[in-house]
Amino acid sequence: MVLLSPELADTAAPEYGDFVAGRILDRPLPGILRDAHRLRYVRDFLTGLDRCQAECEFFDFCRGAQAANRYFENGDLTTTESNYCRVSRQALSTLATKEAVA
Repeated sequence: MVLLSPELADTAAPEYGDFVAGRILDRPLPGILRDAHRLRYVRDFLTGLDRCQAECEFFDFCRGAQAANRYFENGDLTTTESNYCRVSRQALSTLATKEAVA
């Protein structure tokens, strides 16, 4: 089982234990979820999410973007911005704000 983003499944990432949170055949789902905070990739994503909330003016709209985009675009889950966010969230929010003012 992979948490945060299904796109991370089958991704080779030794630094994150290949994003595996556990096997539901070996352990019940509630136990896997209860221990999710111990996984490095979950902790790193939450660090990035906290940074997004503190630093980004678009956070209220995007809520911190997508874990897979952060990893595949930046190679790091602690980052705060991805191209996906810039194009699909920030640009849309900026356009909507300009239209509302006009």
